[in-house]
Amino acid sequence: MSPKLTLIYFPIAGRAEPIRLTAAAGALKFTNKVVTFQEFSQIKEDKDILPLGQLPVLQIEESDGSKMTITQSEAILRYFGKKTGLYPTNEIEAMQVDSCLNVVEDMKATLVMTIKGAVKSFVSESDWTKEEVLNIRKKWLENSMPKSLGYFEEVLQNSSSGWLVGENITIADLLLYTDLQWLTMGVLDGIPKDFLNSYPKCLALMKKVESIDGIKKWQEKYSKPYSTFEYEP
Repeated sequence: MSPKLTLIYFPIAGRAEPIRLTAAAGALKFTNKVVTFQEFSQIKEDKDILPLGQLPVLQIEESDGSKMTITQSEAILRYFGKKTGLYPTNEIEAMQVDSCLNVVEDMKATLVMTIKGAVKSFVSESDWTKEEVLNIRKKWLENSMPKSLGYFEEVLQNSSSGWLVGENITIADLLLYTDLQWLTMGVLDGIPKDFLNSYPKCLALMKKVESIDGIKKWQEKYSKPYSTFEYEP
């Protein structure tokens, strides 16, 4: 009997979205449990619920009643990938997927720092001004982003399937998709919605992901902000 899986996160896409979409693409049953930002402030010190005081976490309940809580979004993403066949069993392809995941994380590291702020990022005792944030993001767009997306453009150019790794969709495609979707929403000051126009292969990948039947159905059925619900493929 498969364990009961409960993914806990805020009602937004964020770091849980590639995990949710992996379940949607791979037809994996799970509970999408939403925690509001106010509720998070009340439970973040409870190590039984949040081992590191952060989200997402995955609660796993086995058929014998034993339970465990797993933290770290990429660990959960890989687990969902293995449960759904969206993480390769081939060792070389698995390494290629891991490489892509790391490139995505490196790509957005500076941007995430501008969202957290200088104080919470431990780089200064005073936060950046809005002008300083915009300047950092401008440099990021001009330097870091072209390096990372240029890499993905080349990978996709050399792909016979249109996917980042192998012949089928993997969690690497879903992580890149969800981050690019976030970056093109127009919600981040200094990040133009059309910046991806210079990366046609990445745009094509996004459309390819959205053509997957499970993801299409997910996006038609569930809107943000999310609520708590049982996902039944």
